Amino acid sequence: MTDPVVLVVDDQEAIRRSVAELLRSAGYEAVEAENGDQALQVLQLRNVAAVVLDVRMPKTDGLGVLDALENPPPVILMSAFEMGSDDQDRIDRKIFVQLVKPFHPRRLLEAVAAAIGPASAVGDG
Repeated sequence: MTDPVVLVVDDQEAIRRSVAELLRSAGYEAVEAENGDQALQVLQLRNVAAVVLDVRMPKTDGLGVLDALENPPPVILMSAFEMGSDDQDRIDRKIFVQLVKPFHPRRLLEAVAAAIGPASAVGDG
């Protein structure tokens, strides 16, 4: 059995790495991308169980990633900023949950587990 893959997308290296390490410590396999363009490449090449996605990034931002995906895996959207109602309406159907930065690490793990199941339970059956 392999660990479920979670794609972590954030242009801030410290945040991206800390989120990835948190997920790894919980038993998930974390793959990192520093922008939306890299995220879209990873999503074409890998079977990803969930995406932890920052909204504001250079190049293709989180909203651009969501726009490019017809049927995305569960998306946990991270943002330190409130979105306008037009953006919120546009993405609501494509996200599992939105977390406002800063958030408690336990909240992220709870969101991922709710989206795809706890790491130890994924693939059991």
